Amino acid sequence: MTTLPPEPDPVPVPPPSSHERVRTAFERLAKADRPELWVSVRTMEEVLVEAKTVDERVHAGEDLPLAGIVCATDSDAPPARLIDAGAVLLGTTVADPENAAVGLEIVDLALNSSAREIAAPPGVLTLKPTRGLIPGPTVSVSAQRLATAQRAVAAMLGPDGLDPAVREWPADVRLAAGQHPRLGIPAEASLPLPARRVFDVAAASLEASGAVLVPVDVSALYGAGNVLGTRSLLADLDALLLPTVGVQDTTLNALDLAAVTVPGDRRPYGITIVTRAFEDQIGIDLASVLTGETSPDPYPCESVDVVVFGAHLCGQPLHDELHGARFGGLVRTAERYRMVLLDGVTPPQPGVLPGSSGVDGERWRLSPAAFGRFAAGLASPFVLGPVELDDGSSPLAVLCEPAAAAGGEGLDRYASWRGYLRFISTGGPRFAG
Repeated sequence: MTTLPPEPDPVPVPPPSSHERVRTAFERLAKADRPELWVSVRTMEEVLVEAKTVDERVHAGEDLPLAGIVCATDSDAPPARLIDAGAVLLGTTVADPENAAVGLEIVDLALNSSAREIAAPPGVLTLKPTRGLIPGPTVSVSAQRLATAQRAVAAMLGPDGLDPAVREWPADVRLAAGQHPRLGIPAEASLPLPARRVFDVAAASLEASGAVLVPVDVSALYGAGNVLGTRSLLADLDALLLPTVGVQDTTLNALDLAAVTVPGDRRPYGITIVTRAFEDQIGIDLASVLTGETSPDPYPCESVDVVVFGAHLCGQPLHDELHGARFGGLVRTAERYRMVLLDGVTPPQPGVLPGSSGVDGERWRLSPAAFGRFAAGLASPFVLGPVELDDGSSPLAVLCEPAAAAGGEGLDRYASWRGYLRFISTGGPRFAG
């Protein structure tokens, strides 16, 4: 028995105040005293009025993913979608590859519309989205945090009715690279010693997280190769890991590639992760390993959730059938299912069907085309059907035809397939009894 009071409910974090963030931005602007960085800066009064409007919208219950964000752009104006999402424009910068306004923390976000050599200034990371995902001339988005940059890109995605070159996510887009992504690294790279150290540390970090490093010829990215050669190279890889030296925005555009650049611990050197078009999320996930951030929420492309319980779990024999799927978290069913060991099924698997217990599983998110392939390849006695989870949701799940489970040994005492596998790995009987 304990006499301690119960833990209080967590206090919700208040939404960021755009008004206060704007005041801070102008204070840092004055302290930095770098007028050469700016083409023009809006008046404090004008920006504060817009910030107050953002705060009022948040307090009225609107979901503004960029509330509290101050941004700058090197073009005439930011996309209207950025402002609609809650960002406030401070001013227009010069075409600055170092993104000094972000590095000095004057602004949280900078949009770059002019092509340039990719740089990795201290404290600044840059997303170069797949060409055409964002309407208009935006080439890249820079911020101090990966999640901030991704939220900004997500707010600007999709057709706007004005730019005919806008592209949409393909139906077969991969949402993740899996547990062991294959990363191409330069077979030879003559780098200054600090740049080499930054690159080696990044490569070791990714390898320790499960990546497989493959030496390759990346000369096409530096103007010495051909487009088809680079595309063929990436067909066998999930991404390229490059030192941020000499890669041009225009080269990536020509090759139809996306990229994420993160700073290293030895200024001004950094790391650039290059992926195929539309595989921006894979680059961001890899970058999150280097930045130490939790990987941000994925881009809002169309997807289907599937819950699995047995051999399709991560690390199990059939997991690769969930090609390009993104992990959506651990789940538990409502207390109205049971798990049975199936006879004559290879590899060994449980069947989940109606009962009176809860079963632990995993939620995975697939693109529409990947889901179609998974569903078409699902062998009897397994079927897809809705499952009720303990949170009240009812996603599709891999269930079992009741007739196939007749006479099968019940596994309810283990709650999960992994629990049963741990039991038999310690020398227990094949059947739970």
